[in-house]
Amino acid sequence: MAAWSLAAILANVGSGPGFSTVRAEPPPLVVPSPASDGSKPSDEPKLSAEKILHSGIEGQGTVTAIKDASVTTATFRVSADEIKIDEATGLAEASGEVTLTQKALRVLARKAAYDSQKKTVSADMLRMGKPPLYIEGQTLSGSAANAEITNATLYFNEPDPYGLNIHSNGVAYDADTQDITLKGATFRLGPIPFFYLPTYTQERTDRPPVSVQTRFGFRNDLGAYGQTTTFWTKNPVVQPGLLLDYYSKRGPLVGPALKYDYLSNPDWMQSGTFESGYIHDTGGAEFDLLNNLVPTDRYFMDWKHKGTLDGMVDLTSTMYWWSDSNVLRDFRQNLWQDNQLPDNFVEAVHRDENSFISAFTRYRPNNFELIQQRLPEVRYDLMPTQLWQSGVYQEAQSSFVQLTEQSLAAAPTLHSNRFDAYYGLRYPITPTAWSTITPVLGGRVTNYQDTLNDQGQFTRFLGQVGFDAEMRSFGKWGYTNPTWEIDGLHHVLRPVLMYRYIPNAQQGQGKIPEIDSNDTFSPYPPVVDRNSTRSVDQLYTTNLIRYGVENIIQTRDATYGSRDLASFNIYNDLRLQRAPGTSMASDLWTALGIYPADWLHLDVFTRFDPGALTLREARTRVRVLDGEKWAVAFYTENLQHEIDQYWLEAMYKISERYQVRGRWRFDQRLGYVTEQTYALRTRLGNSWDIEYEISYYRGTTNQNGIGFNVRFDLLAF
Repeated sequence: MAAWSLAAILANVGSGPGFSTVRAEPPPLVVPSPASDGSKPSDEPKLSAEKILHSGIEGQGTVTAIKDASVTTATFRVSADEIKIDEATGLAEASGEVTLTQKALRVLARKAAYDSQKKTVSADMLRMGKPPLYIEGQTLSGSAANAEITNATLYFNEPDPYGLNIHSNGVAYDADTQDITLKGATFRLGPIPFFYLPTYTQERTDRPPVSVQTRFGFRNDLGAYGQTTTFWTKNPVVQPGLLLDYYSKRGPLVGPALKYDYLSNPDWMQSGTFESGYIHDTGGAEFDLLNNLVPTDRYFMDWKHKGTLDGMVDLTSTMYWWSDSNVLRDFRQNLWQDNQLPDNFVEAVHRDENSFISAFTRYRPNNFELIQQRLPEVRYDLMPTQLWQSGVYQEAQSSFVQLTEQSLAAAPTLHSNRFDAYYGLRYPITPTAWSTITPVLGGRVTNYQDTLNDQGQFTRFLGQVGFDAEMRSFGKWGYTNPTWEIDGLHHVLRPVLMYRYIPNAQQGQGKIPEIDSNDTFSPYPPVVDRNSTRSVDQLYTTNLIRYGVENIIQTRDATYGSRDLASFNIYNDLRLQRAPGTSMASDLWTALGIYPADWLHLDVFTRFDPGALTLREARTRVRVLDGEKWAVAFYTENLQHEIDQYWLEAMYKISERYQVRGRWRFDQRLGYVTEQTYALRTRLGNSWDIEYEISYYRGTTNQNGIGFNVRFDLLAF
């Protein structure tokens, strides 16, 4: 890199064409404006210094620039204590704190020279960098197209006594491909070598050749342990990796890993990650979440993929193949925190102007999961589309799916081959500018090839009629508050009213395998429109009125548009006809959010039974922060007869290098704190992010007692 940059400047410093003026005053460092005739601006070099001397015959003598000497073009600048130009030989020499600057590249050297006849460049004791690459070398020599640096050390960050680096006897740079080739590459941690390659080529300089994460610690159930995750990131598309762990009470764990990221073609982008591990567990008997004995040979394979095919098909898939429900929780808790309930599926969606065609497969590689397998489901969805210019909107969907649900107990496996289709019409009516009434009419047909106890095929026809109504009112106030960055208030009040009548929806009970049921799909509030219902196999006659109020308060955002300050939504259903065991009035659902500033967030969700005057469910989230200085978060999770837990998390940044955090969990049903975690995060040089963590668990299945972790993350290499 230094070769072509230095050569491009010094090549024109001499008596040849392009060097026209010797000036004692420093020139302005600006890019020349285009010429009036549209031609490209001149890039001739300008020489300046406090003193410029000329000796010898003109054209055969020497030009010497002394003190604050510099050569400047539209794109480069070279400065030195002294710049000497031999007009006869075309040799240009810069000495004494030589500095070259070109955009993001900066080169420092003790002295540098360029031979305009041989088209070669040389430099001694150089340092150069283009973030994040930094190189130190003894000498540089070569041409503008190819240059070599001897006794060089490469850093992918600033030089750091604790950082990883690559030392090489010779570094060759190819200006055409911009590849860097190292002869005798020694990978080192600070001055300590740990890996060697006879030849190593770095195709790109915008990221490091390896990514490393390590964790060391102690846990009662694992003993002392060490975990490493390493990816070889040299290739910009495919990055192989390795998981390598050791647990004193369990043995070694090893497995391949892979990252891939193909983004060069926007119509065929593909990216994903794969991580895996295998261990012959010598820790003795252990039971999983289903109270089954876990196997001795334990493994996990986690794969996530996202891609686009031909710019029209979106492809998404996940695979989490585990030997038992506890394997990730035991050995890779950082992965388990993000994925506690594995979901294995493959989906391809073709996008058209106003419709989607999709193929979806959900499968069950793990025997500890109750999964509604879809092997596969092919589906067509037509988004609301206006019929001619009538103002009536049609919507439709149809699907065929093969369903399988394998029980975890002794119950028989359920099978179902099901065809399902819906067609509906909506006609929005706006009697006033602040209200809309939308009558809804639709029909659904479902055919089951498989029925319980082999009762033959069964086809169900359902119709629905109803309406959606809403009103909108607005309020505006000129209230301002600099402290809360409030610039005016805008309140939107939206009362909503829905009605649906779906008669005889329970037909087929006793024949239909109930796989897609209310136990599988239970959003809050529940879906009432038959076009959106996913619990197709467990339906009841519906004669329902839903009413609610939605509120939102906003203010102008200083950057763009508006931002939300608060929201409050409340819904309730009146079931004029209903499923057995349910009351006329449903639970009352409320959702409250308060966001007066970026540093304060409050969310509250409740589900209240008005008949029994009982709070069935409550969840709260409160988060307060002061930029990157400190943050406090408080969470509650209350589910009647099931969960009653409270979390507190806190973080405080002591300085740029030190940060502390804590986490506490209290279980009201158990009556004590089940988790305490204390951590100190720091930096080792500029290369390592280190976190020391000590935890105490109580009331868990297999992690009770004290645990200690030390995590090392390589920030840049």
